[in-house]
Amino acid sequence: MFKDKKLLSILGLSFISFFSTIWIRKADLMESRNFITAREIVTNNEWFVTTLNGQYRFEKPPLPTWLTAIVMKLTNNFSDEWLLRIPVALASVLLIYFIYKFVQHISKNDNLAFLSSFVATTTFMLTKVGSENAWDAYPYIFMFGSITYLVKSLSSKKNIDTILGGFFLAASLLSKGPVALYGMLLPFIVAYIVIYGLEEIKTNKVRIGMYFLIGLALASIWPVAMMLKNKELFLSVMNKEKDTWSSKHVKGFFFYANYFIFMGSWIFFSVAAIFRKWNLKDKGEHKLFKFGILWTILTFILLSLVKMKKERYGFPMYIVSSIPLGIVLNYYLNNSWNTLKKFDRVLFYVQSVFISIVCVGSIGVILWKRPAYYYLIVPFIALMIYMFRKSKIDKDIFKKKIVYLSGFLLVLVNCNLTWIIERDIRGKGSERLKPLETLQTVKKGYKIYSKDFGIQDVWSVGQLIHTLDENTTLPEAFYILSSSSNLDLKNDYKIQSKETYSRFKDDKDLIYLYKVTNEDE
Repeated sequence: MFKDKKLLSILGLSFISFFSTIWIRKADLMESRNFITAREIVTNNEWFVTTLNGQYRFEKPPLPTWLTAIVMKLTNNFSDEWLLRIPVALASVLLIYFIYKFVQHISKNDNLAFLSSFVATTTFMLTKVGSENAWDAYPYIFMFGSITYLVKSLSSKKNIDTILGGFFLAASLLSKGPVALYGMLLPFIVAYIVIYGLEEIKTNKVRIGMYFLIGLALASIWPVAMMLKNKELFLSVMNKEKDTWSSKHVKGFFFYANYFIFMGSWIFFSVAAIFRKWNLKDKGEHKLFKFGILWTILTFILLSLVKMKKERYGFPMYIVSSIPLGIVLNYYLNNSWNTLKKFDRVLFYVQSVFISIVCVGSIGVILWKRPAYYYLIVPFIALMIYMFRKSKIDKDIFKKKIVYLSGFLLVLVNCNLTWIIERDIRGKGSERLKPLETLQTVKKGYKIYSKDFGIQDVWSVGQLIHTLDENTTLPEAFYILSSSSNLDLKNDYKIQSKETYSRFKDDKDLIYLYKVTNEDE
């Protein structure tokens, strides 16, 4: 590994790509659930039976939460969201390693492996989901690793490869159940059989069986234990989750057609890869290209058949499509400008215009929203100057520059611009009031009760929120979290103090924390 300079360079780039945005976004609903459950694992010192705001958490398998809890335990930090995103960023870097090794093993071509992993580490959707510590990235990252070692074991005949494949299969299942079995492994199997045939599979039936046995056996430990713990609740949660996939966030079949947009700076190359007819001279490359395209299309179809759709659920398409796109880029780099067809030449001119527009737009946004950070525009100016320098004289150099600058552009946007977009354009901003998450580092001495709280509020206050209703037995002193500015108290309780916070750093979304005591105290 350490002798492979191409692998080391792409892993270094992936560190920059995935770690550059982990500090930017506020935790959304899914991340909040993960963080709360991890916090309760550590505070309760209960690692096996996971909870969410004190209630059993059977909806999602625990591996991503365990990884987050480990970071909390090691750092004794329960509030810094950037720190708690380190596990998913590291897992995303691991994905780039898997892609490199997968392509390298099948093609025996380090350049193809480098370019495919280069595309993956600079694809917008992968860098976005790969830096958000929900559950969505983990199952597919581990499943791709599982497939990598499974394919490797078919030719190497080494038990260690089979065991590693089974281990990562279990890790995938323990991350989000069978979603990656359906969304990545199933289309892989079909595509592999169609392109490479059944011969290798027939001669490795025992090994493949061992692979599934290891994965399923390890993955079954937690759900079996939880079912024994509370069978009725566990089964009801599973039925609820099954219904959710057919009743919530229902979208049309072509919802994931926005795939091209979320390819980011690779949008035009990805269109060419899928819709242009390719006849590659190298038979091995051509076979791998057809395999990658078929795997991508089958993944799109299977994901589209599921009624419940979200943009981030298309994550596996972006992983898989990096393979054929890497082959296309390799074709362009290894053929002179004069041999390219008119379509290909136009593609490079269009891409150069696209890069220029993004750079100029980025410069404009920085000077508009953060003029004090004017130095952030320097890399964008340098990129454009480098792109056009001597490009008219030598078109082959121009072509090479466009390929690599397309990837570096995304990394540059992540490092210099994304935080401005999130905070000053998409973010609502609040300077007048303290955000509710301030309470994460200012612990309250009493329990917090509420009638109208959300899970993100539980993450923000840094502790359990107890449900307040007519049957709640209250202590002599406690806090009430409420969106009402006028709290109506009954019995012998009175308000000692009132604090006003903004939810999600929005001055228009206010929430109040009342300290309440028994007047006889």
